[in-house]
Amino acid sequence: MRALLLTALTVLTLQTVVPAAEATPVDDGWTLPQLTVVDRTIKDVDGRTVLLRGANVNQLNDYAPNGTGLPTVAPLDRTDFERMAALGFNVVRLNVAWSALEPTPGAFDAAYVGRVRQAVQDAKDNGIYTVLDMHQDAWGPYVGTPEGQDCAPLMKPGIGWDGAPGWATLTGGWTTCNIGGIREVSPAVARAFQAFYDDEQGVQGHLVQTWARLAAEFKDEPAVVGYDLLNEPNPGLRDPFTAADQIGRFYQRAITAIRQAETGGFQHLVIFEPSAIWSALGFDALPPRQYVSDPLAVFSPHLYSQSITVSSEFPSLEDGFRIAAQAADWYGAPLWTGEWGWFGEPGDQAGDVGRFVDAMNDHRMGGAWWSWTQACGDPHAVRDGNTAKPQGNLNRIDCPSGEAEGLVEGFAEQLARAYPRAVPGLAEVTAQGFSGTGTGRVEAWYPGAERPRLETANLADVELTRVDGGWRLTARADGDYSATLS
Repeated sequence: MRALLLTALTVLTLQTVVPAAEATPVDDGWTLPQLTVVDRTIKDVDGRTVLLRGANVNQLNDYAPNGTGLPTVAPLDRTDFERMAALGFNVVRLNVAWSALEPTPGAFDAAYVGRVRQAVQDAKDNGIYTVLDMHQDAWGPYVGTPEGQDCAPLMKPGIGWDGAPGWATLTGGWTTCNIGGIREVSPAVARAFQAFYDDEQGVQGHLVQTWARLAAEFKDEPAVVGYDLLNEPNPGLRDPFTAADQIGRFYQRAITAIRQAETGGFQHLVIFEPSAIWSALGFDALPPRQYVSDPLAVFSPHLYSQSITVSSEFPSLEDGFRIAAQAADWYGAPLWTGEWGWFGEPGDQAGDVGRFVDAMNDHRMGGAWWSWTQACGDPHAVRDGNTAKPQGNLNRIDCPSGEAEGLVEGFAEQLARAYPRAVPGLAEVTAQGFSGTGTGRVEAWYPGAERPRLETANLADVELTRVDGGWRLTARADGDYSATLS
């Protein structure tokens, strides 16, 4: 499996020609043009490289309550996006729930879609793109072990999570208990996933159709980056390579339906992941390339090396990036990580977060921190027995009161670091600046109240504008250019 990831294969050059949507100006002067893929790089239709950096937002997810009586998500409103913009974020990975979109077979909940649409608009108004992420953890809310049910030796009762509706949860009566409290190591979870891959009772077809209907809702919206097809899919009951194949076949089916649904609009990025094993180990068998050959496909493993991976040493944070980059090269696709983060105290871990941002700079890529905020009744808190302890880890909430405690500054400081948001011909990004070769509009973010002192080369019409939380740099590049903090 490791050999597969490290094998060097011929890189495909991806280019796509799609109708250009008009750039969307926002109140603070950022622009949100439609995104595409050119030469294995996420670019806008003006040809600029776009680094998408921000956070996961789980506040529209549909989590199992697990009998706590506590809110499973925090409220979401416009102020959340205003606060994200003040950290320089330009993307949210918005978790959406199949169970809320299709609560009964064939339904499509217009009220829930309206909440998604409002979040997209609020983000857009603050200069923030949205990735729509079909989120699931351990299949869905309906795989928790019933109260009073005993588990076999060495097994523990499972809790309910998020994802599939109850009618699509086909466990075959297999036990919902799991091994060692690990949610993915549950017979019922694995059985439900295998039923999905086998399209038992047409359940996979239902999710494919739900994706088509959701994509049709946003086919004209340039502020929607694209669609993360399924969060951390479980391998089901198959070996890693067979599991990767069946995951890939679902991706192919979903992409085909999405493309048909976008007729009359324009094509968005399709973001695909390896299985949940990657998040645990830092590598995994890969879905075959033929299933994700779409020219707007983006490879998106979750990079948790030296954070929550099984081994704290291998792969290292930097090796995790290299493994992921080699896999992206194998696909001939851009690399973007839909989840990353640390979950302890910033006094101990802020340095690791800084190393991660350095690695994103080295690879000229972006990612989404997990997560913006976590409520007291979130299944992560229930699993860890923390429903009476403060939840975080970027915005702390006191539990069980639910009162907001504000940003965790030690992490926020690293996440708010300066970076080029959209620039032509990006060649290098460091903590001190960026450079490239090209012609066009430059947009970059700088944090803090103090006006940044910059040395620039071949940048005309340079403007630094004060915005909430920092500064917006705009300029026009012509040839070999650079901007460096002095």
